[in-house]
Amino acid sequence: MEHQYDRRKLEQVFDNLPEASPIADIDPFKGDIIAMVGALALDYLELDLEDTLLDIGTGRGRWAVAASPYCKKVIGIDISRRMLEDARINVASSGVKNVEFFRGSFEDPCEETDVFRQNVNKVVAIYSLHHLTDPMKKEAVSGLAEMLKRPGRIVIGDIMWFDDPSKHKDEWDDVYFEESETDHPASVSFMREVFEASGASEIEILQVHPLVGLISATFL
Repeated sequence: MEHQYDRRKLEQVFDNLPEASPIADIDPFKGDIIAMVGALALDYLELDLEDTLLDIGTGRGRWAVAASPYCKKVIGIDISRRMLEDARINVASSGVKNVEFFRGSFEDPCEETDVFRQNVNKVVAIYSLHHLTDPMKKEAVSGLAEMLKRPGRIVIGDIMWFDDPSKHKDEWDDVYFEESETDHPASVSFMREVFEASGASEIEILQVHPLVGLISATFL
């Protein structure tokens, strides 16, 4: 059964996420599949000290803080007020000065700040895009591509289908996938089409697991 996007439900899920949940851990070296794809995503961003990075679905700021030493500025956005509160605490305890957090989403990145005026040239989304339906993914990537300062790059590390997911049901828990109303992973072929349609000059896809991958798209 195909579910529709329900932002209110998704907000509730993350607002009520247990403190110990691996989905929103603050340790970038945790050792699970999210840590693996997140570390790869940071490598593929090829950050330098002139870059402004937008982290969409920042959660508790795990990757925003990890990226902060390697770029000029990081803007983290999330739909969960609880996650944002925790992210600000995380940044304060880390002593990081070049990271800011705001409420925002793929469908409306500018809910609290106009990211279009921030000269964002790098975008990362780790384990967040799969919460959108396929039409919403297409619209979100198109919007991000329009916003992106050239040359720029968008890197997605997330659940995506390299194979029929039903063949790997015994591994769903390992990649934190639930066949629920808040999860809408897409096939890798669909994601490639989305980035091609958005004008990416170069697209690199890395399979991390039959159910998880990384997409790095460069825009010139």
